[in-house]
Amino acid sequence: MDIVESLKNLFKERLQSVCLHNLGISASISHNGILLVLNRVSLDDIKLLKQHLKKFKKLYISPLLFEVDFLEQNKDYFCMEILELKENIKVLYGKNPVQNIDIESQALRNQIKREIASKILAVRSSFLELTLERKTVEDIAYRSLYNFYLISKYILYLLNIKQSQNVFEDVEKHFLINLENTKKLFFMPKRPTFDKLLPLFENYLKELENFLKIKI
Repeated sequence: MDIVESLKNLFKERLQSVCLHNLGISASISHNGILLVLNRVSLDDIKLLKQHLKKFKKLYISPLLFEVDFLEQNKDYFCMEILELKENIKVLYGKNPVQNIDIESQALRNQIKREIASKILAVRSSFLELTLERKTVEDIAYRSLYNFYLISKYILYLLNIKQSQNVFEDVEKHFLINLENTKKLFFMPKRPTFDKLLPLFENYLKELENFLKIKI
Protein backbone atom coordinates (compact mmCIF):
# COMPACT_ATOMS: atom_id res chain seq x y z
CA MET A 1 0.00 0.00 0.00
CA ASP A 2 1.41 3.42 -0.91
CA ILE A 3 1.57 6.26 1.57
CA VAL A 4 -1.47 8.13 0.27
CA GLU A 5 -3.80 5.15 0.60
CA SER A 6 -2.29 4.33 3.95
CA LEU A 7 -2.93 7.86 5.27
CA LYS A 8 -6.47 7.92 3.82
CA ASN A 9 -7.19 4.74 5.75
CA LEU A 10 -5.69 6.25 8.87
CA PHE A 11 -7.44 9.65 8.89
CA LYS A 12 -10.49 8.97 6.65
CA GLU A 13 -12.39 12.12 5.64
CA ARG A 14 -10.25 14.26 7.96
CA LEU A 15 -7.33 14.07 5.52
CA GLN A 16 -7.32 17.16 3.29
CA SER A 17 -3.92 17.03 1.56
CA VAL A 18 -0.82 14.88 1.19
CA CYS A 19 2.20 16.55 -0.40
CA LEU A 20 5.92 16.13 -0.92
CA HIS A 21 8.17 19.02 0.01
CA ASN A 22 11.83 19.98 -0.04
CA LEU A 23 11.90 22.25 3.00
CA GLY A 24 14.27 22.78 5.89
CA ILE A 25 17.53 21.02 6.55
CA SER A 26 16.19 17.96 4.75
CA ALA A 27 16.46 19.95 1.52
CA SER A 28 20.17 19.10 1.33
CA ILE A 29 19.38 15.40 1.78
CA SER A 30 16.12 14.52 0.08
CA HIS A 31 13.10 15.90 -1.74
CA ASN A 32 10.81 13.46 0.01
CA GLY A 33 9.54 15.32 3.03
CA ILE A 34 5.88 14.60 3.74
CA LEU A 35 3.37 17.38 4.41
CA LEU A 36 -0.11 16.51 5.68
CA VAL A 37 -3.13 18.74 6.12
CA LEU A 38 -5.97 17.62 8.41
CA ASN A 39 -9.21 19.38 9.25
CA ARG A 40 -7.85 19.66 12.80
CA VAL A 41 -4.73 18.43 14.61
CA SER A 42 -4.50 16.98 18.11
CA LEU A 43 -1.70 15.46 20.14
CA ASP A 44 -3.24 12.04 19.50
CA ASP A 45 -2.93 12.68 15.74
CA ILE A 46 0.75 13.52 16.14
CA LYS A 47 1.43 10.36 18.16
CA LEU A 48 -0.56 8.25 15.72
CA LEU A 49 1.26 9.70 12.72
CA LYS A 50 4.66 9.24 14.34
CA GLN A 51 3.97 5.55 14.81
CA HIS A 52 2.36 5.15 11.39
CA LEU A 53 5.21 6.72 9.43
CA LYS A 54 7.78 4.27 10.80
CA LYS A 55 6.94 1.88 7.99
CA PHE A 56 7.77 4.60 5.44
CA LYS A 57 10.87 6.03 7.12
CA LYS A 58 13.21 4.81 4.37
CA LEU A 59 11.19 6.62 1.71
CA TYR A 60 9.99 9.82 3.36
CA ILE A 61 11.47 12.27 5.84
CA SER A 62 10.63 15.46 7.74
CA PRO A 63 6.85 15.17 8.25
CA LEU A 64 4.97 18.45 8.56
CA LEU A 65 1.43 18.40 9.94
CA PHE A 66 -0.96 21.35 9.60
CA GLU A 67 -4.57 22.24 10.18
CA VAL A 68 -6.37 23.52 7.09
CA ASP A 69 -6.01 27.24 7.89
CA PHE A 70 -2.68 27.15 9.76
CA LEU A 71 -0.46 28.56 7.01
CA GLU A 72 -2.97 31.21 5.92
CA GLN A 73 -3.46 32.42 9.48
CA ASN A 74 0.30 32.49 10.17
CA LYS A 75 1.62 33.50 6.78
CA ASP A 76 3.44 36.59 8.10
CA TYR A 77 5.58 34.34 10.32
CA PHE A 78 6.42 31.73 7.66
CA CYS A 79 6.91 33.84 4.53
CA MET A 80 10.10 32.15 3.36
CA GLU A 81 8.79 28.68 4.09
CA ILE A 82 5.55 29.32 2.20
CA LEU A 83 7.45 30.71 -0.79
CA GLU A 84 9.69 27.62 -0.72
CA LEU A 85 6.62 25.39 -0.70
CA LYS A 86 5.10 27.32 -3.59
CA GLU A 87 8.28 26.63 -5.55
CA ASN A 88 8.74 22.94 -4.86
CA ILE A 89 5.61 21.34 -3.40
CA LYS A 90 4.18 18.28 -5.15
CA VAL A 91 0.57 17.43 -4.34
CA LEU A 92 -0.10 13.70 -4.05
CA TYR A 93 -3.66 14.00 -2.76
CA GLY A 94 -6.17 16.80 -2.18
CA LYS A 95 -5.57 20.52 -2.57
CA ASN A 96 -2.36 22.53 -2.72
CA PRO A 97 -2.27 24.17 0.75
CA VAL A 98 -0.18 27.18 -0.35
CA GLN A 99 -1.57 27.85 -3.82
CA ASN A 100 -3.79 30.78 -2.81
CA ILE A 101 -1.58 32.30 -0.10
CA ASP A 102 -0.09 35.69 -1.02
CA ILE A 103 3.04 36.95 0.75
CA GLU A 104 3.51 40.68 1.32
CA SER A 105 6.98 42.16 0.86
CA GLN A 106 6.99 43.89 4.23
CA ALA A 107 6.07 40.68 6.04
CA LEU A 108 8.91 38.87 4.24
CA ARG A 109 11.30 41.71 5.10
CA ASN A 110 10.31 41.54 8.77
CA GLN A 111 10.81 37.77 8.89
CA ILE A 112 14.25 38.01 7.28
CA LYS A 113 15.38 40.57 9.87
CA ARG A 114 14.13 38.37 12.71
CA GLU A 115 15.73 35.27 11.22
CA ILE A 116 19.14 36.91 10.78
CA ALA A 117 19.27 38.06 14.40
CA SER A 118 17.83 34.89 15.92
CA LYS A 119 19.96 32.50 13.83
CA ILE A 120 23.17 34.36 14.67
CA LEU A 121 22.32 34.18 18.37
CA ALA A 122 21.49 30.48 18.03
CA VAL A 123 24.80 29.65 16.33
CA ARG A 124 26.75 31.66 18.90
CA SER A 125 24.96 29.92 21.76
CA SER A 126 25.56 26.49 20.25
CA PHE A 127 29.24 27.26 19.79
CA LEU A 128 29.54 28.41 23.42
CA GLU A 129 27.52 25.66 25.06
CA LEU A 130 28.28 22.47 23.16
CA THR A 131 31.41 20.37 23.20
CA LEU A 132 33.67 21.10 20.25
CA GLU A 133 33.68 17.69 18.67
CA ARG A 134 33.57 17.00 14.96
CA LYS A 135 29.95 15.85 14.82
CA THR A 136 28.74 18.78 16.91
CA VAL A 137 30.58 21.41 14.88
CA GLU A 138 29.46 19.84 11.60
CA ASP A 139 25.86 19.79 12.79
CA ILE A 140 25.92 23.46 13.82
CA ALA A 141 27.75 24.54 10.67
CA TYR A 142 25.73 22.73 8.03
CA ARG A 143 22.34 23.32 9.61
CA SER A 144 23.03 27.04 9.94
CA LEU A 145 24.38 27.17 6.38
CA TYR A 146 21.00 26.09 5.05
CA ASN A 147 19.30 28.79 7.15
CA PHE A 148 21.57 31.52 5.78
CA TYR A 149 21.25 30.18 2.26
CA LEU A 150 17.48 30.58 2.56
CA ILE A 151 17.83 34.04 4.11
CA SER A 152 20.16 35.07 1.26
CA LYS A 153 17.80 33.70 -1.36
CA TYR A 154 14.90 35.78 -0.08
CA ILE A 155 16.97 38.92 0.44
CA LEU A 156 17.57 38.68 -3.30
CA TYR A 157 13.87 37.91 -3.85
CA LEU A 158 13.08 41.32 -2.33
CA LEU A 159 15.37 42.82 -4.98
CA ASN A 160 13.34 40.93 -7.61
CA ILE A 161 16.24 38.53 -8.23
CA LYS A 162 14.45 35.18 -8.28
CA GLN A 163 16.76 32.95 -10.31
CA SER A 164 20.18 33.48 -8.75
CA GLN A 165 22.79 30.86 -9.65
CA ASN A 166 24.84 31.65 -6.54
CA VAL A 167 22.92 33.45 -3.83
CA PHE A 168 25.93 34.10 -1.58
CA GLU A 169 27.92 35.72 -4.39
CA ASP A 170 24.96 37.86 -5.41
CA VAL A 171 24.40 39.00 -1.82
CA GLU A 172 28.12 39.89 -1.59
CA LYS A 173 27.89 41.89 -4.80
CA HIS A 174 24.70 43.79 -3.99
CA PHE A 175 25.49 44.59 -0.36
CA LEU A 176 29.30 44.80 -0.49
CA ILE A 177 29.90 42.26 2.26
CA ASN A 178 32.32 39.35 2.53
CA LEU A 179 30.97 35.79 2.69
CA GLU A 180 34.14 33.96 1.65
CA ASN A 181 34.12 31.37 4.45
CA THR A 182 30.39 30.85 4.09
CA LYS A 183 30.91 29.97 0.43
CA LYS A 184 33.82 27.67 1.24
CA LEU A 185 31.76 25.68 3.72
CA PHE A 186 28.71 25.57 1.49
CA PHE A 187 30.45 24.48 -1.70
CA MET A 188 33.04 22.05 -0.33
CA PRO A 189 32.66 18.78 -2.27
CA LYS A 190 33.85 16.85 0.79
CA ARG A 191 33.60 17.80 4.42
CA PRO A 192 37.07 18.75 5.71
CA THR A 193 39.02 17.05 8.46
CA PHE A 194 38.27 18.43 11.90
CA ASP A 195 41.55 20.34 12.20
CA LYS A 196 40.55 22.27 9.06
CA LEU A 197 36.85 22.45 9.85
CA LEU A 198 37.17 24.18 13.23
CA PRO A 199 39.09 27.30 12.09
CA LEU A 200 36.89 27.53 8.99
CA PHE A 201 33.80 27.34 11.18
CA GLU A 202 35.16 30.01 13.53
CA ASN A 203 35.79 32.36 10.58
CA TYR A 204 32.32 31.56 9.24
CA LEU A 205 30.83 32.46 12.63
CA LYS A 206 32.58 35.85 12.56
CA GLU A 207 31.48 36.36 8.98
CA LEU A 208 27.78 35.94 9.83
CA GLU A 209 27.96 39.35 11.50
CA ASN A 210 27.97 40.79 7.98
CA PHE A 211 24.31 39.83 7.60
CA LEU A 212 23.49 42.31 10.36
CA LYS A 213 24.87 45.09 8.14
CA ILE A 214 22.45 44.38 5.32
CA LYS A 215 19.76 47.03 4.87
CA ILE A 216 16.63 45.64 3.28
